[in-house]
Amino acid sequence: MRTLGRTLGRIILVLLVLVVGVVGYFVLTFDSEAYKPRIAAAVKQATGRDLRIKGRIALAVSLTPSLEVADVALSNPPGFAGPDMASIAKMDLRLALMPLLGGRIVIDRMILTDPHVTLETDAKGSPNWVFTPPAGPAPAAALAGPAPVAPAPQSRGTSTPPAIAIKEIQIANGVFTYRDGRSGATETLTVKQISVQAESPDAPVKLSVGADLNGVAIAIDGTTGGLGHLTGAIRGEWPVKLAVAVGNAKFLLDGLISDPMTGRGLDIGLTADVPDLAALGAVTRQALPPLKSVTFSGRLSGEPGKFALHDLKLTSAAGDIAGDVALAMGLPVSVTGTLTSTRFDIDGLAIPAQAAPAPAPPPATAPPTPADAPAAKPKWLIPDAALPVGMLQMLNADLRLTVGLLHVGGSDYKSIQAHAVLKDGVLTLDPAAADLPQGHVALTLTADVGKTEPPVHLTLRAPAVALAPLLAALGQPPYLTGNLEVVADLRGAGESPHAIASSLDGTLTLVVPGGTIDLRRVGGSTVSLLQSLKLGKATGGTGALRCVVVRMEFAHGIGSVRPLVLGTSLLNADGGGTVNLADETLALTLQTRAALVGTVVTVPVNVFGSIAAPQTKVNEVGIAGANAAALGGLIGGQVGGVLGGGQRPSAGDSCPAALAVAHGQVAPTPAAAAPAPAPAPAPGPAPGPAPGPPKPPNAGQLLKQFLH
Repeated sequence: MRTLGRTLGRIILVLLVLVVGVVGYFVLTFDSEAYKPRIAAAVKQATGRDLRIKGRIALAVSLTPSLEVADVALSNPPGFAGPDMASIAKMDLRLALMPLLGGRIVIDRMILTDPHVTLETDAKGSPNWVFTPPAGPAPAAALAGPAPVAPAPQSRGTSTPPAIAIKEIQIANGVFTYRDGRSGATETLTVKQISVQAESPDAPVKLSVGADLNGVAIAIDGTTGGLGHLTGAIRGEWPVKLAVAVGNAKFLLDGLISDPMTGRGLDIGLTADVPDLAALGAVTRQALPPLKSVTFSGRLSGEPGKFALHDLKLTSAAGDIAGDVALAMGLPVSVTGTLTSTRFDIDGLAIPAQAAPAPAPPPATAPPTPADAPAAKPKWLIPDAALPVGMLQMLNADLRLTVGLLHVGGSDYKSIQAHAVLKDGVLTLDPAAADLPQGHVALTLTADVGKTEPPVHLTLRAPAVALAPLLAALGQPPYLTGNLEVVADLRGAGESPHAIASSLDGTLTLVVPGGTIDLRRVGGSTVSLLQSLKLGKATGGTGALRCVVVRMEFAHGIGSVRPLVLGTSLLNADGGGTVNLADETLALTLQTRAALVGTVVTVPVNVFGSIAAPQTKVNEVGIAGANAAALGGLIGGQVGGVLGGGQRPSAGDSCPAALAVAHGQVAPTPAAAAPAPAPAPAPGPAPGPAPGPPKPPNAGQLLKQFLH
């Protein structure tokens, strides 16, 4: 037995001497300079790029042979900013000896020091990471050089490259850059260290990354399935469990992929804890909403081209969202989802405006720069930009949304329900309902975007929408208070809002059954006239609003307005006319009646011009005829007693009848007008210095007030 042991020991010693001798001879006779052209030619043939090895190629023999290559660079294609796409200061390979003798290459450790990789696009958007091998065989001169000392054995017919396994990869002090050639934007990832370890191709991979992206620290730690799964050499599930930290934000991926080569069987749980979302703006290079205390969880599943996010739960200081969303790629793309929220604050998503830095003063010798030309105003008030009809034709969707409380624009909207379906080019929004501040709104919409001139049908019912927040949302002063009732049933067709409005058919009714009106905040020549007559002086220009009633019947974009009624404690007006949405013009006539110095004065007013900037003009021809009796009474001297006392006559009230018609009721029969009280007789002259009775106003001056 002892003799056998000695014999085996001598055999092993002889084998080691033989291996070391062969490898030693290879190292002593290895000429790195002679191999550089062959390596460069092989890379050129495979990628179409130039490989430059400026440093030496050193091979050290031991029980773990090592190969060192220094100062290597791979060129960029023509037309890019830098000459090189990638460079490495030094690459160390430590090889396992025994597998090498069996024709396998096992790299125990690969260390890349100071790698610099730049991925970029040129001005046309072409990337530099697409390799284009040259056509035809490589020139013979490029492949010239000494044959390897120990060529790999080849089978007859075809050759099989040796299997390569890597147990550990380390990257130190790397810089990875992405540059957009069109925009000039640059993203830089600075790698402090990357470590990837796996004992075998089917063993789990341990991953550790420490990096810095745009000044934000990034750390990744965890395990994944074996590298052999990614090359197709090994079949089976590929688990993944990674913890990612981006600044103070933490993310976790935990799950598996049934077939990583095809992407089938994706099932990964996702969680996130983000203390401050805005802090991640440095990573995304975009300003993010100032959301605090963001938590997220969900499960991502799917197959190639088909993904779903289940059990989505998002909470933040701004509110919460929960539900499921699915996406299926193809033609058309399909999106389905159901989302609910108990509360969400849209105002909390507003990104604060960044204060622009003060511009540097121009040099003393710099010529003055002309002021920027003002932006051209759009031709139409109703936008004429084409709707995204083409995009909608490539999409199918079925989305449901329920929100308990939505805060936006400083107001709260409650009980929001919406269901949108887009199927084969037909869009249906039914229902779409919400409780606005002091009012409920219900809307339905259908549109067939698959047609050349998409037909649209809209219905809207809003029984009581508060006017004050509505005017504020439209950027208007609060000259009206009360609730607005809206009933609409409209149809049109076109590829832009203006085209649809130009073809409208249907009805629109707007009603304000009561409130207040502040004449001081309303513009227009009519109000200026009424203010010059000092109506409502005692109330400071604010009076009770009895009603506003507007009903329009549209035919091919032209709306016939009847009735048009405004009733206040200061004046009453009714009339009608047309609204042309095709050229956005008005042609309305109003009869404005007001009680003035003891009689009712009627002022006919024409409203015309564009909807965006309407004009008003008093009908000077009709004003005298409409007020002949009133002016006659004034000229006859009857006004003196009225000025001295008595009841102020009523200017009439068209609101009861107009409101009844607007609500689908029978208009009430107007009551017979009560006779105006007889004026008190004018008193005779009083003895002594007592002043006489007030002098009646001059009729000509009064008429002049109306006309100017």
